[in-house]
This record gives sequence, structure tokens and C-alpha cells, in this order.
Amino acid sequence: MEPLDREIAEAFTEQAPKQGPGRLLIVGAADDNLKGLVTALKRRHHECTCVPRVADAHAVLAEGSFDLVVVDMTMPDGDGVELARALHETSPSTKIIVLFESRRFSQVVQALRYGVLDLVDRRVDPIVLAERIDSALAVSRAHRQREGRVAQLEVVCRKLMVAREEVSEHLDKLCKDLAAAYQDMSGQMSEVVMASELRTLLKQELDLEDLLRTALEYLLAKTGPTNAAVFLPDQAENFDLGAYVNYDCPRETITVLLNHLCQTVCPQMARETEIVSFNDADAFAEFIGADAGFLAGCEVVALSCVHDGKCLAVLVLFRSREDPFGESVAATLEILRGIFAEQIANVIKVHHRATPQWPKDPLDDEYDCKDYDDFGFGGLVA
Repeated sequence: MEPLDREIAEAFTEQAPKQGPGRLLIVGAADDNLKGLVTALKRRHHECTCVPRVADAHAVLAEGSFDLVVVDMTMPDGDGVELARALHETSPSTKIIVLFESRRFSQVVQALRYGVLDLVDRRVDPIVLAERIDSALAVSRAHRQREGRVAQLEVVCRKLMVAREEVSEHLDKLCKDLAAAYQDMSGQMSEVVMASELRTLLKQELDLEDLLRTALEYLLAKTGPTNAAVFLPDQAENFDLGAYVNYDCPRETITVLLNHLCQTVCPQMARETEIVSFNDADAFAEFIGADAGFLAGCEVVALSCVHDGKCLAVLVLFRSREDPFGESVAATLEILRGIFAEQIANVIKVHHRATPQWPKDPLDDEYDCKDYDDFGFGGLVA
């Protein structure tokens, strides 16, 4: 059993009050009645301490505790009710019996108000008086035991509160870990589903132009409207435009723009293994080592599609910074580029082409698309 469990069990286990002799303080003048009471109490094996004055009682009480205090109503330096009041204020757990010869109603009310257990006529037989004191002693011990149990329960409650807070913190952390794990697993499952969907879609295309069209359509469905260009290398690793989507570029400048991207971006991206993103024209210009003023105000994303260590395509996307690419685009591109490069390699293998031979410039062809201004495609790898 754990220590805290043991403490709880002990705190809630009812125990019988302590039996046997008690420590008694008797305050009053040592007359025959009081001496007879002390004798009767000692015969019952109680330990009795006798003092004649209120001041002496305070001194003795300051040095130790007693199970019960027996106080005479009248003493040379005070009365029993005032001593009861003082004890009630300084030591409320100390129980008191008041002995009287004649009592008034006001004194009885005051005595009860100050927690006196009993008022006993001091003229009764000492043995009867001793029996009354035994009964009061049992009540006092029961009260002390109850107070001790309450104190013990308070300690247990504080420990339980601390344990509850610790468990609550562990549960919060566990819930957060589970939520993070669920989100991570959900994201991984989404990526697996996306990869399976894309692989199934591209595996059906064994013609390069159809493959480029399908890949761009899938990509645009994920990214939303954007300018996109796919550049393909020949056997000498010289790149040319394979396909493009013109979203918001002027028709009269698109040829110059795509040729410039082909000459500046592709040599850099052919050696780059990471997806790169720029939302500043100066930073993009530094990366490609050429002027990039034509893309001022645009966010640019570029990536290489590599299969078996060879770059088979370079993909460039760009659009206004006012409509930036979402955080999920990087994950989509990471999945797409591997599968896309793999299928390009399959198309080349199927056609048994060793030397790239490009068709006429795709800018000479125009594809009428409802959603985009231009949707051009290059030819097959020769």
C-alpha cells in the first residue's frame, strides 16, 4: 500500500478513545472536600496536579497539557468561570469541569459559553465526584481524538490536492501529446492518401505532354490559381520549357519571362535538393545571380524533380505576395516532385529515348482554358 493510501485509511478508520489513567489539573483551595476528591482520583490511578490559585494554574498550563482541568468556582485570586474563559481563548482543546457550592444562572450560562463540560456540586461524595470526572475525562478524550482526526484529514486533503494537481498536469500533458500525435498521424495519413492518389493519376500517363498536363492540373487544384512553369533537360542537361500556366502575366511578356527563368533558375535548381521560396525580388536575384525585377512583388517557389540522382525537371511557381502560398503547399510539392520525376523516368523508359528532342516552342501554341490565360505544353523527350 502506498504511503498516502495508508494515511487515508488511517484517517478514515474509527478508533476507540484512549482508556486508562489521565492527567488532571485541580485548581482550588486544599480543603477536606478537595483532598477527598484527590484521594479518590489517585485510587483510580489518575495523575493529579493540584494548585491553589488561578495564577499558579496559568503557570502550570504554560508548561504542559492536561486531559482535564477541574476548577473551583471561587479562589483567592479569581473564580473558575474566568479561568475557563481564559483557557477557552488560549487553549480551546482543554476541557474543564467547574466545582461550585452555590451557583447563579448567569454563571451557568457563562460557563457553558466558555466550553465547560460539567458543573458539579463540590459537596457531593468524593467517589461520586470522581465518577463524574471519569465521564468528563472520556468525553474530553473523545473530543481530542476527533480533533486529531480532523487535523489528520486536513493533512491528507492537502496531500490529495497536491496529488490531484500533479495528476491533472500529467493528464494535460498526456492530452496535448495525444493531440499532437493524432495531428501528426493525421497529417501523415493525408500525405499517404495524397501520394497514392497522385501516383495512381500519373501512372496512367505514358505520354509526356499528357503527364505534364495532368501534373499541373493536380498541382493547381492544390495551390489555387498561380503562374507555373515546368522546365525539362535534354541529354546535355540544357533546360527548355516543357509546359506552363499563365495566370496573370501579360501575354506579350510571358515569352521573355519564361526564357529568363529557364536560363537563370534551372542551372541553380539542378544542383539544389531543397524546395526554395522567396518573397523578395532582391533575395531571389541574389540566389539566381541575375536581375529579378520582373518578379518584383511576387512570391516565388522553385524545386527540382530528381530521380536516381538525376534532375529530370525544374518546377517554378510564382504569384503576387498579396496572395501567398499556404503552409501546406510545401508538403504537396515535396510529394509531387518525387512521383513526378519517377513517372518522367518511366515515360522515357517506355519510349526508349536516349537523346532529348524538343518540339516547337510551346509559346507558339495556345490552350484555351476557362480558368487561366495560357496553358502551354512542350514536346516529348526525344
